[in-house]
Amino acid sequence: MNKRIGPSEYLREGVYIAVSIAKGHWVTLINLFRPKVTLQYPEVRWELPEGYRGLPSLPVDIDSGEDRCIGCGACARVCPTQLIAIESRMGEDKKRVVDSFTINAGLCMFCGLCADACPTDAIVMSDHYELAAFTREDMMYDRVKLNELGGNREPKPKPEPKEPIAAKTGEEVS
Repeated sequence: MNKRIGPSEYLREGVYIAVSIAKGHWVTLINLFRPKVTLQYPEVRWELPEGYRGLPSLPVDIDSGEDRCIGCGACARVCPTQLIAIESRMGEDKKRVVDSFTINAGLCMFCGLCADACPTDAIVMSDHYELAAFTREDMMYDRVKLNELGGNREPKPKPEPKEPIAAKTGEEVS
């Protein structure tokens, strides 16, 4: 059942080929004069949008020189992939002491639930997005690496003392 192709079929295919080539050249010509969007990546970095969620990190307070983690484990409990491991113990002063804090970045979904659940705001979502590693062990971030990723945290502003309401109205306070 060989179907013979007539001259009109050849003509239609020829016109289709010519139109396709013309469209391809037209797209190339238009894009030749558009602004370039290529970034010279290692030297020039992307500007990250507001609220970007990179790898979770533990920033260090400038005043104390330590992070704010109290070892409560709220972040580990709320994590959907269970990638946060915290080992803590009770210290002599009846406060929790964090022995180890590790995050398996290979499992992280970057959802930010750990940062939301932290009562002391010890965990923040960093702007770190270069997570390439040769082994799975390199994807394990301990407390020291997380402190380096988090950088320094500005100290909390001290609240200003409140004035009595009567002093603002000019009445005498007794």
